[in-house]
Amino acid sequence: MTDQLQDLLQRVYEEGVAKAKAEADKILSAAKAAAEETISQAKTQAEQIISEAQKKAGELAKNTDSDLKMAAQHTLSSVKQRLTEVVLQKVLDEPIKASFSDPAFLRQIILAALEAWKSSGGSIAISQSMQSKLDEGFIGSLGAAVKDGLKVEFSPAMKNGFSLSPADGSYKLSFTDEDFANLFKSYLRPRTAQTLFSD
Repeated sequence: MTDQLQDLLQRVYEEGVAKAKAEADKILSAAKAAAEETISQAKTQAEQIISEAQKKAGELAKNTDSDLKMAAQHTLSSVKQRLTEVVLQKVLDEPIKASFSDPAFLRQIILAALEAWKSSGGSIAISQSMQSKLDEGFIGSLGAAVKDGLKVEFSPAMKNGFSLSPADGSYKLSFTDEDFANLFKSYLRPRTAQTLFSD
């Protein structure tokens, strides 16, 4: 009986071990499948993250390149504009300023302006720095050059040149070195830039 009991116990034991082993294999198989699914999902997610990162990096590189090109064009344009201004300043500003400091030139330009002056009366404001350089006879003749006379003033506000205005003060014509330089620059700027930077 002991042998039968021993056999029975051995069979129960073996069946229990077999069932436990089958259950363990089933659990292990399910764990492996779950692990493989998790790994697959992780790989897919990692590929998406890498793809998005590469896309963003590409966009950033493209935007950076575009911004750099725009900044380079802006800088080049600014340099060209500044160089053109420097050349025009050297060519125009200094000679015109010297001309407006010359009393003979100023007399000629004042007389030419008054000859074309259609207004009756009014006033002329001349740079105060020229007061001692223009003789009294010339200053006195200015009033007679206009039909109804002209009031002559020397203004500390005028750096160089002169200005004309009618008696009612409705407008003022300015004839300064800066006015002439700006006038000539507006005509010469495009041509100077073309001469300096033609391909």
